[in-house]
Amino acid sequence: MKQSIEKRFLFIGVGMIGFFILLNIILTYLFLIPFSVRMSISQLDNIAVDLRKQDMDNLEEFQSYIDQIEEDMSSIVTVVDRDGYIIFTTKSKNSNDKLKEKGTTAELFFDNLEKLDTGKSISSSRTMENDIQKRIRIILIRKIADNRYVILSRSYRSLQNAMKSAIMFELVSGAILLILGLILVRSWSSSFVKPIRQLTDTAMHISNLEFGNKVEVKSEDELGQLASAINKMSDHLEANVEQLQDDIENRKRLVRNLSHEIKSPIAVIMGYADRMKAVVTKNPDKALQYSEIISDESSRVDILVKEMLELSKIEQESDGIRIEKIGTAFLFENLKKRFHQEYMDRNIDYEDQYDPEASFYAEYVMVERAVYNLIRNASTYVTGNPPVIRVTGVLEEGYYIISVYNSGSMIPDEDRKAVWEPFGKVDKARSRSKKGFGVGLAIVREIVERHEGYYSVENTEDGIVFTISFKQKGAV
Repeated sequence: MKQSIEKRFLFIGVGMIGFFILLNIILTYLFLIPFSVRMSISQLDNIAVDLRKQDMDNLEEFQSYIDQIEEDMSSIVTVVDRDGYIIFTTKSKNSNDKLKEKGTTAELFFDNLEKLDTGKSISSSRTMENDIQKRIRIILIRKIADNRYVILSRSYRSLQNAMKSAIMFELVSGAILLILGLILVRSWSSSFVKPIRQLTDTAMHISNLEFGNKVEVKSEDELGQLASAINKMSDHLEANVEQLQDDIENRKRLVRNLSHEIKSPIAVIMGYADRMKAVVTKNPDKALQYSEIISDESSRVDILVKEMLELSKIEQESDGIRIEKIGTAFLFENLKKRFHQEYMDRNIDYEDQYDPEASFYAEYVMVERAVYNLIRNASTYVTGNPPVIRVTGVLEEGYYIISVYNSGSMIPDEDRKAVWEPFGKVDKARSRSKKGFGVGLAIVREIVERHEGYYSVENTEDGIVFTISFKQKGAV
């Protein structure tokens, strides 16, 4: 069974609190008394130093002073001479008594007289063997005047009782801290895991292509940055999925349209091929007429397939455009030459207007292909007496703008957007009598978008104007 992060934090947090509480109790048990002994010895030594400053000639005052020490410091004070006779004491003994020669204190005193005379202090913590119950006492001896030595002692049992009290207190306080720690860690882990759950929930929705859920960003730490990144990823994926769905739908529509466009000329070819079999020997002129129709329809299919391949190639190119300097005179002269070669048998008035000294930056092959597709489209729909096609070019605000005008009927406003789609038709009814825009204008759109330009179609009083622009890049 998998364990949640929240439970892990809870167990780890409470475990660490319990561990430190237990460690504190162990340290208290092992080191409180040794530490307290060292502190007591230092404190007794300070008392001995203070006694050196007192006036021992005033017996009552001095006795009162050491009695106060015993009361305040829980320490027994005894002043003896070099021979061990007691001069002052807080014990219930009379003065001029002598230290017991075999006692612990007497041994410590007489064995270290030479050190004491040099000003050093002697300390020890020993078990008192003569007591009914063994008691460890802290003893410190120091010389405080000529032929005067102070013996300070303090019970070890008080330290043991203090240690027991400290351990009991730590157990009680540790239990309280453990409960408080449990509450705090649970609250903290819950607040920490909550955004993670939101991230998980949002990620699950994203995996199901549901992009409505967003993570609330309430901090600027790593979790906040992760939440922002997931929200951005969700937005990008949503946009890409929508674009992909649109592309799929466009591809489906393109396949349907292509199937329809190809089906018609193939049906014509098959029909006239069957007819030609019957008349090829009987009526050669009729057979020749049928063969010309078959040739025209075959050319139509060939052009359609080539345009589809060209559109697919442009859409799949990922290398980017190859920027080069394009002279307008060179471009417009080539366009005019191609037009006259292709439409020399048609009485179309072709005009162009441009600055022959101007130039712009784009990929020449693509620009010529896009503009000539507009010219070819214009030649298909041009009408009038005489029919007119006019190509103009102007450099304006970082774009080179090219317009292709043809005289003729206008495009309904609701259909102007459709002309840029593959096989877009002014009349939506599918019929060979209805003129379609094929794939040529879709190729124009792709080329212009690659150059980060714009495209449009507008109706005029006597015709239609297609406009495309190429954003300048790499100009020097």
